[in-house]
Amino acid sequence: MRQRPPAVTRLAAGASLMLLLVACTTEQTSTPGPTLTSTTSTSTTSTTTTTTTTTTVAPTTEPPAESTTTAPSTIPPGPADALVPLLVGGADGAGWLFLGAWQQDRWQEAVDPAGNPIRPGIDAGSPFIVSNLTGETSAVLGDNTEACFDDRVGPTIDVEVAPPDPPGFGYNAVAVLQQPWPLKPRPVAVTATGPDAYRDLGEAAFTGVSVDATLGDIEQLVVADLDGDGDDEALASFEFVQPIAGPGAPGDLAALLVVDVNSREADTVLLSAIEQDADDELGFGVIEQYRVLDVADLNGDGIMEVLVHAWYYEGAAVIVYSYDGSELIEVLAAGCGA
Repeated sequence: MRQRPPAVTRLAAGASLMLLLVACTTEQTSTPGPTLTSTTSTSTTSTTTTTTTTTTVAPTTEPPAESTTTAPSTIPPGPADALVPLLVGGADGAGWLFLGAWQQDRWQEAVDPAGNPIRPGIDAGSPFIVSNLTGETSAVLGDNTEACFDDRVGPTIDVEVAPPDPPGFGYNAVAVLQQPWPLKPRPVAVTATGPDAYRDLGEAAFTGVSVDATLGDIEQLVVADLDGDGDDEALASFEFVQPIAGPGAPGDLAALLVVDVNSREADTVLLSAIEQDADDELGFGVIEQYRVLDVADLNGDGIMEVLVHAWYYEGAAVIVYSYDGSELIEVLAAGCGA
């Protein structure tokens, strides 16, 4: 049996990856949809790729040196009554794709309930903050140009950002309409590895899946106090992906976990695998990989959202998760691919 990645299972056969990880995906066209301020559109939240798997191991090692725990900070009483459009991009000369928005009291997806793209209604020259795990910079929007091969367009942004983590395509930053609150109210630490206890949690996430998870390793560890309660959370990217051309190979595996640094209790947020006994007659397997793109407060409530870059061999997407104190909940997602 071959386990398909969440993005693939949520797409109808033959549909494009225009909404890589959004439930009820429909193929979009360039037909103009409603503007962002449309009162007829409603936000829908999908948890299709969020599992309820909980794993705990004894804290046999100390938390990573990059632990950011500080005394609890003052958290605003609630989200801001503001309109905050979000864009993702970073490739030279390409348009930035509309990811969705925080709209006064709810998350607004990049499409309406009928699947039509929503026009963000933002003008060239608007001030934005371009952010990822390496830092932030101020920028202004340019003119619209192609943002995806499916005829969606988005503004250019004249700012240099480093390429994304492998494979070198996809999205490497988020652009947020400038707001009065800080995007990172608390420190965020990043490392390319992690203690053995995190590796053990990654292996445990594949219990019952026909892969050798002992081959996996921590490829990215992001540590931050997401909700400002004084306790850190760790976001761990765990994977074993063989360096071959194409969509993937039997035994490939990848997962993203959120871990309570103190208790080492973990929830599996995203998981993809090609089982070792995959039958080639059933078609090729596809592996999906994950990295945290950014951790930022997108709606002014003092709680930082998690933005994840997900990709496979023909496409990429960004998924936004909110944190409720114990697990990550998907609120937005958009992407481009075949």
